[in-house]
Amino acid sequence: MHNSFLFELLVIFSLSVTVVYLCHRFRIAPILGFLITGVVAGPHGLSLVSSLHEVDQLAEIGVMLLLFTIGLELPLSKIMKMKRAVFVGGGLQVLLTTLITSLIVWNLALPWNHALFIGFLVTLSSTAIVLKILQQRGETGTPYGGIAVGILIFQDLIVVPMLLSIPLLSGTAAHPMLAIGMFVFKSSLIGLILWFGARRLIATMLFRIVRQRDPELFILSVIVIGLGVAWLTSMADLSLALGAFLAGLIISESEFGHQAFASILPFRDIFTSLFFVSVGMLLDSGFLLAHLSDIAIAATMVIVLKIILTFGSTMFAGAGFATSVAVGLSLAQVGEFSFVLAKAGMSEKLLSPFNYQFFLAVSILTMAMAPNLVQRSGVLGRKLAQWPMFRSLAVGRDPAHATREDLDNHLIIIGFGENGQAATLLSRRHEIPHIILETNPETVRREHANGTPIHFGDATQAAVLQHAGIMHAKAMMITIPFSSATRNIVATARQLRSDLFIVARSNFVSEVAELEHLGANHVISMQLEASVALCHKIFTTFDIPPAILARDLEDVRANRILHLQ
Repeated sequence: MHNSFLFELLVIFSLSVTVVYLCHRFRIAPILGFLITGVVAGPHGLSLVSSLHEVDQLAEIGVMLLLFTIGLELPLSKIMKMKRAVFVGGGLQVLLTTLITSLIVWNLALPWNHALFIGFLVTLSSTAIVLKILQQRGETGTPYGGIAVGILIFQDLIVVPMLLSIPLLSGTAAHPMLAIGMFVFKSSLIGLILWFGARRLIATMLFRIVRQRDPELFILSVIVIGLGVAWLTSMADLSLALGAFLAGLIISESEFGHQAFASILPFRDIFTSLFFVSVGMLLDSGFLLAHLSDIAIAATMVIVLKIILTFGSTMFAGAGFATSVAVGLSLAQVGEFSFVLAKAGMSEKLLSPFNYQFFLAVSILTMAMAPNLVQRSGVLGRKLAQWPMFRSLAVGRDPAHATREDLDNHLIIIGFGENGQAATLLSRRHEIPHIILETNPETVRREHANGTPIHFGDATQAAVLQHAGIMHAKAMMITIPFSSATRNIVATARQLRSDLFIVARSNFVSEVAELEHLGANHVISMQLEASVALCHKIFTTFDIPPAILARDLEDVRANRILHLQ
């Protein structure tokens, strides 16, 4: 049994490698490759996988980890800054899309409760697709990226009451008002418990764990917190994914959020890929081919409808024209939580088998088109804003051309030793925005309490640098004394940003050439600068003319002194 499931996992991942490789060769989004893998390997394809229940369980872990990383990347303080996008833009988008979709479906002679449920399904967009592409492109901090993420957060939160409403819509709930009251009570109680945990228990626990300087212990602790909070919410009959999201929020409020995000990212990508494979397995390819024209028309209508309604909601929330167009294009697909809802709705007879397969086919088609729409959304928004018919809407209110984080043109300081402290002091004095990455937990906690923009994080990891806003930084200063770590940071930073200005410290002159080869713009050798300072102090006592001494010191700095003997 176990060997059989292990073999089926091997089949899934092997097929995924092949299909995703081909997708890269033909410049097709990898997510589409995972969906194709599911169709090929599933019961309606080559029937290579029979353990569908186990695959679904792993896919559910992927959704949990996805929401966990969203919580880590979007702390509560940032959500409150985005509250207009989250609550006004997100609320209006959900309301309008649900109502208009329901009316259209109702006119197709479906009962009102079935029509409303289909409205729920169409409303939700894919957090996995949109966030992954925005992160890869470094655009989560752009105006349209921030609003898109805000609306996605609202959609992810509204999934819980949608799930709770399914028994009400199907008429199987014995006491509807009691169910709603219990939901409000449980949510409030869990919110209070988690608030206390975020403020007291978890931050202290993570601090003690980080002091042990054991990466494996830190990763295990982060996973335990995420699973523990998810289990707590499930015990209250709430969503596992909501619990994972709340766990991410808790950790993000501590100074260890950057490192937690980087540590959990590989697990999320693996399990999320399984989710999309499991979605592809549900699709009946024969049904798709038999109703291809109707499915294509329905998918086009869904995309157009969501673009228009999301555009209008975003404009109403105060965004500019180009930003609103970009958000509409980015959120035009059907989301992964719609599949979770659809399964629950089918069990309650809100979807017939035919409508379920039709919905799956339409949703997967919108997902297949999503990557190209998201990647081109910013450019298309700006181009449309320049058209004469739209120019009056765009003038004076649209920042969509900006592609920077809230930390605009900032300095990233790696290490908070004497050099890092000096750079921080000058950054404050000249009001230069900056962020510090440090791996000493005591230093991080002390300086964080003093209001210093410092975070615990291993800067050799690309995800930590991305979380620190490297895609929109102006410069990076590496002050740590560890040669191998410095080399890794320079190489990783240069791979992420070819135009970033990097200044690095080295201990010895022999390390300078390698760091420059890896991509550092300037390397300051502590050994060499110490030699220059010592020579300057001693030789000024021998009455050497200043101009000649300055020339000699430059020869020392340029390592030419041995050749001039």
